Amino acid sequence: MPTDKQTILALAVQELNQPGQPWQASIEGDTIVARWRWMDANLFGLVTITNEVRDYTFTVTLRDNGTWKEHDATKDRTLSIGLTGGSGKFSWQSGHTTAKAFEFGIGQNNQTGSLGPQQFVFDTDLIKRPIRDWLTAHGWRKAGLFG
Repeated sequence: MPTDKQTILALAVQELNQPGQPWQASIEGDTIVARWRWMDANLFGLVTITNEVRDYTFTVTLRDNGTWKEHDATKDRTLSIGLTGGSGKFSWQSGHTTAKAFEFGIGQNNQTGSLGPQQFVFDTDLIKRPIRDWLTAHGWRKAGLFG
C-alpha cells in the first residue's frame, strides 16, 4: 500500500533535498518539481565572451491511485559577443528526455562568482533516479503509457 499522497508531498522537500546535490526539489500542488540549473556562466574565449544559461526541470505529478506521471523540460540560452559581431540562441525542449553532458571553459560562474576554469557536468539520471527510487520505496509506481 503506498504512503498517502499528502504525506508524500509533505515529506518530499525534507527527504529529497540533500546537501551538496546539484538540484533542488519543491512542491507545486500535487507535483514534485526538481530543478537543476546546471550551467550559468560567462565564458571567455580568445576573441569572444559568451553568456550561457541552461535549465533542466523534472516534474512528477502524483495521482490519487498511487501512481505518478513524469515530464522533463530543458531551456538553453546563449548570447555571444566577439570581434566580428554577436549572436544569440534560445531553445526549449519538453517531454521525456535523457541527457548527459560535460562542458569546460574559462570564465565566471554566475551562481558562485568564481572566476577561472569552469566545469559543468550534467546527467538527467542524477535527478530522476533518486526521486523514482524514493517514491518506489514509499509504495508508489510510475503510471503506464495510458494510465
